[in-house]
Amino acid sequence: MKRRRVIVAPIVHDQIRAQVLHIARDSVENALAWEDRLRATIKKLSQYSGYAIDDAASGRLWYPLHKLVFEGTYLIHFVVDETRVRVVNFRHGARLPARGEP
Repeated sequence: MKRRRVIVAPIVHDQIRAQVLHIARDSVENALAWEDRLRATIKKLSQYSGYAIDDAASGRLWYPLHKLVFEGTYLIHFVVDETRVRVVNFRHGARLPARGEP
């Protein structure tokens, strides 16, 4: 299986940090464990194997975006090419996308 380099956009780091802080309001331990699981999942995208195209998000941004649902609740949007996977957005699935967001 071909491994690709995973690149996480700076905005995604900010989005993850915001969610970690939100979870930490109830439990710092849970927040840190959640972040570890999320980062491990993102790292595994290097072994990309055909995650679904998100037609709605792709239509909003005019290029093909893949989607991974993390823990049944969070959406990870990413773009795949021959050598890399670029994570371009992360958000809670119940939140509607902001303008320009997948």
